[in-house]
Amino acid sequence: MKQSLFILAIAAYLCSAFYPMELLQWVISIACLLIVILVFPSVKRFVQGMGIVFLGIGALLLIMNGAPWISFISSFGNMLNILSLFALLPLIALPIELGQYASRIQLIIQSKIKHSGLLYTITSGLSYILSSFMNLATLPMMYHTIRPSLDLYPIEKKERFISRAITHGYSMPIVWTPVAPIVGIIVEMTGVAWSSILPIVIPFSLLGLVLDGFMGKWIANRRQKLLGQTVLNEIAASREVLLESGQRQPGGLKASHPIQILIAILIFNSLISLLENYSHFSFLLLVSVSVIPFAFLWSLMLGKGRLFIKRSRSLLPEHLLRMKEQFFVFLSAGFMISAIQTTGAGHFINSWIIGVKDMVGADLFLLFIPLIPLILAFVGLHPAVALALAGESLNPNALGISVELTAIAMLTGAAAAFMVGPYNATAGMMAGLSGQSSYRVSNWNIPFTAAYLLMAMLLLLILKKVG
Repeated sequence: MKQSLFILAIAAYLCSAFYPMELLQWVISIACLLIVILVFPSVKRFVQGMGIVFLGIGALLLIMNGAPWISFISSFGNMLNILSLFALLPLIALPIELGQYASRIQLIIQSKIKHSGLLYTITSGLSYILSSFMNLATLPMMYHTIRPSLDLYPIEKKERFISRAITHGYSMPIVWTPVAPIVGIIVEMTGVAWSSILPIVIPFSLLGLVLDGFMGKWIANRRQKLLGQTVLNEIAASREVLLESGQRQPGGLKASHPIQILIAILIFNSLISLLENYSHFSFLLLVSVSVIPFAFLWSLMLGKGRLFIKRSRSLLPEHLLRMKEQFFVFLSAGFMISAIQTTGAGHFINSWIIGVKDMVGADLFLLFIPLIPLILAFVGLHPAVALALAGESLNPNALGISVELTAIAMLTGAAAAFMVGPYNATAGMMAGLSGQSSYRVSNWNIPFTAAYLLMAMLLLLILKKVG
């Protein structure tokens, strides 16, 4: 029942985007209202509380404004564009799974990489590449690919090592890749042209990756000195024995070459850029509708077209059921945002925000923007929800800050929130994979996140002065 409602809501949204009809809008609103009601009993208490707050604020605003009863139904459906992207994105990871790229990567690492500092850099770099295409699916794939090889290196705290390398590399492309829903949200929210910020955010993300590599290598070298030469010799001897005994993941030699992933990333990003420039459809919609045909064609070129269809049929319903908490929170937050827009409450919030900006100055206020999703991440809000809520108040034109600067500030803050937010999916998934608490995973990322934020603030100041 729940999966059917999820699919109905997404299908109605996609159809309405291409064929706007009042009937479809009502189907969307009613389906979303039913989802919120049916999902409520099965989500966690914390999620229930968060949703009740959003729904309560939205309902109160509508009541105080004397809105007709029909507005309480039609206000549902906002943020379904984000949920559609969340729902369809995992399918783009299927060709990578079907092509057995992880097997080839593991084989190369075990035979070629001999130093733990270099292993950290490689792990972070691979996470960056895969995150550019697979988003959240990067985390389990990288963990299961790299974790078996850690016993071959002198690494004292293996779970911290792999968690930091994967999370940091995964978070860097979040500022630019079209498969990161947060990018689509901010592009639509600010009205910035995605292609216009790419020359800034891509080099900046690579700079963050380089910084992480230096920090990771420095820590690895320091740990290696503390272990002593005797221990290092023992580990090196064990490594040779393991390699000679052929303890490699089966199927590695039959796997597709990892360079194909880079080619696919370039083609997909070029496709989205062309569609954005030559069509009138929204950025989020373009990415959502491109995911399935692109992933199918890739699988077809690997000779796995039928297997892609079979795996998609089983993967999509399972994934949608796991998304029930996201559906509840996002649709509840969307109801509140619709109520704010309908009642004009956003004008009051905007005037308050502008007052704060005038008091502290534009330069200092700009530096506060990346902290918004970061702070809200610690109270349990997903960066996408946090920025969707804040976006109603952070109007670039009203604030006197360019849309490009506003978008970059939001994106860098979102990347930081993904690294250290203890309640988001990144920390939760890494905690489950490594057998640690999400708070510990979050704490491991604090040093690099602090350095990254300082670098982001410096970038914003430079862009403000240059602009």
